[in-house]
Parts: sequence; structure tokens; C-alpha cells
Amino acid sequence: MKIRELYEKVNDGHIISDIELQREIVYDKEKQVLVIDSIVKDIPLPAFYFWKNENGILEVLDGKQRIEAIKNFYQNNFMYERKLWMQTDRDIQDKINETELKDIICEGSEQLKREIFRRINTLGVPLSEYEVLNGLFNGEYLRGLSSYVENDRNAKKVLGQTVRGKAKLSLLRLLGVLRHYSGTEGINEYVKMHQDESFATDQREIMKFINFISDIFDSYNQLPIYFNLSVKYLRDITIWKQNKTVINKRITRYLQSDDAKLTDKAKEIEDIIQAIVKGISVDPKRLFNSDDKKVLMENWNCQGAKYECAICKQYFFPEELQTDHIKPWSKGGRTVLSNAQLLCAACNKNKSNNE
Repeated sequence: MKIRELYEKVNDGHIISDIELQREIVYDKEKQVLVIDSIVKDIPLPAFYFWKNENGILEVLDGKQRIEAIKNFYQNNFMYERKLWMQTDRDIQDKINETELKDIICEGSEQLKREIFRRINTLGVPLSEYEVLNGLFNGEYLRGLSSYVENDRNAKKVLGQTVRGKAKLSLLRLLGVLRHYSGTEGINEYVKMHQDESFATDQREIMKFINFISDIFDSYNQLPIYFNLSVKYLRDITIWKQNKTVINKRITRYLQSDDAKLTDKAKEIEDIIQAIVKGISVDPKRLFNSDDKKVLMENWNCQGAKYECAICKQYFFPEELQTDHIKPWSKGGRTVLSNAQLLCAACNKNKSNNE
């Protein structure tokens, strides 16, 4: 079936896609443009599955999203190459109109119809993010990365499962911290740039941090945090090793507490470790509670219903202020009212670990 014929059959009701089995439209404009781009560039679209009902009408079992993209372009609902259908060059219009689609037409009992639909939508397994990446940029770089992840003892221990490229993608995300890229687009661009190069240079750079994490931590459920810490404190590995048992015990206790739900995990874990390696005795009570805040506010400088931030001296409503340690908890500051102050969120964030 040619695309123009498909469109005309949809318009005159000989093909219907709004059947009870079908899902709602999920293709955004970007994906709809990609459908048209595939047609123009001779990239085959997957087969369209139709069910021929008792009236001879073709019901769409698979292909609704692609059909909607084609229909919307014909109806000038989005642009391809900055042009609506009505503005598109005639040769491109002819190309789209005459492109043949692979269509599979099924018929039979209602039970068979539903079984075909079920199998179409459950037997196929979408590619993982790494499998797509490997398909696009397979080369010397990814082969070297795979060899490291699959064969290095510490890499296997820290990164975990290699199923469908999960561990390899994790490594690429960590490498982004060192090479200053992030997200799927950043990973793709970086791998594309180095596709035919050796992974050896990046391996030498990143493996020292992977080894650090393996030597210090017992579990890796906070791997991005641990990686950033390894980059920051690599030179302190000896004293971290000496305190490994206490570090893991304290981190586990923190992650299992309610404090972990209320605080910045990255900052808290760093504070916990720094207190341990510097031999600082910290207050068992980590955070000020709502009652502490109420008592503190009773004698705090205010203007009407607003209270002063201790640093910027601006006034805020109570819910906009946070109760903070004057002397940081990680430096031995106690969680008592005499060591408490009210700060706005911005000042508290900027204050970090400084008194």
C-alpha cells in the first residue's frame, strides 16, 4: 500500500485506528517528524498490521502512531524541514505519496484478533539505551569499554549487572563527570567523537576512582555520590581505608533513617565521612525538628509575620526559613538551640560547611 493510498483510506473510513484495543496517541511532534524523515530518507518503517473485519474495514492492530504522524503532516499540523505539507517541494511530496509500506492484513475470530494484538505488543523487546548507543556507534571505543566492564574485578563489583549494557551505561555516565558531558545526548556525542579510538586513556583515568570506591564502600546504591567523593578525596584513600568499617556503618544508619528523606544525601554522606576521618565527635541528633524551630522563632528578630535570615538579613515567612547549625554538625556543632539559626534556603545552600 502506498502512503497516499493509506491516507485516503484513513480519510474515507476504510482504515480505522481508533479501536478499543489501541492506546492513545503518544508520539510527540519530534517523533512524528522522525516518521516523515524516515520516509523521505528511504529508512523503512516497521510493517503495519491490520485486522479485516466483517464489513471489509481494516482496523489498525499496529501502526496507529505512524499513521497519525502521516495524517497530521498531510493536514499541515506540523512542519518537516521548516515546511508544512502545503509548502513542501513537489518532488518531496511525490516521494512521500509513492512510498510503499509493508502491510499485513489478518482476519478470523475475535479471539484470534486479540491474540495477534497481544503478541505484537508483548513479544517485541525495546532496545535498551546502551543497545541503541552500541548500534549507532559500535567501534574500537565501545569494544574497549565493554572489555573493561566485563573483565575488571573492581569494575564488575562496583558497576554490577552487565545485562543489556546497564553497567556500561553507568560507567559512561560516571565518565561524564570527568569529561564534562551529561545526559543521553552528551553520551552519544562523546562516544561518536571517540568511536574509532582506544578506550585505554579513559580507562586509566576512571579506573582509579572505581578502585577507590571498591576499596572503601560495601554497597553501591549511591554510586554517583561515591564517585564524586572519590574524585574529590582520592589522595585521602589511606585514611579512608583505616576508617572503612565506621564509614560504612554510619552511612548505612543514615540511609535507613528519616534524616535521609529530609536532607541532601550527597552533602550528608560527605559530612559524615569527613567527621569520621578527622576524628570529630558529632551530636547523635542530626537535625533540628519543628518544635526546635518554634522555640527559636519566639526570640528571633521579626517584622510582622516574617522573620530575619541570619545571613542576608532579608525577611521571610516561617515556611521559607530553615533551622541550621551555626557551627556545622560535621565539625562538632551540637544540635541545640544555642547553636541554631534561621536561614533562607539560598543562604543555607551557599553556607555549605562553613561557620
